[in-house]
Amino acid sequence: MSAHTVIRRADWMIGPETAPEAPRIVFEMECMRCDETSQASEEFEDVRDWAFQHVGRNPSHTGFREIIHRFWRATLLR
Repeated sequence: MSAHTVIRRADWMIGPETAPEAPRIVFEMECMRCDETSQASEEFEDVRDWAFQHVGRNPSHTGFREIIHRFWRATLLR
């Protein structure tokens, strides 16, 4: 038995998913001091509010990382 490999050059484009049924962007916030993380939410205000509450309980925890889950689609160009 022999293996057969076909390789061809193709041009691709990648961009945000635009289909009507595509998931919305999902946000999270992570504390840079203790690594505690907010719940994921489609509303940025939810994770922003979590960060305000977290720093209110932990005044020395002032740095945060925003985590964004954005859905993308690759399309073969013709």
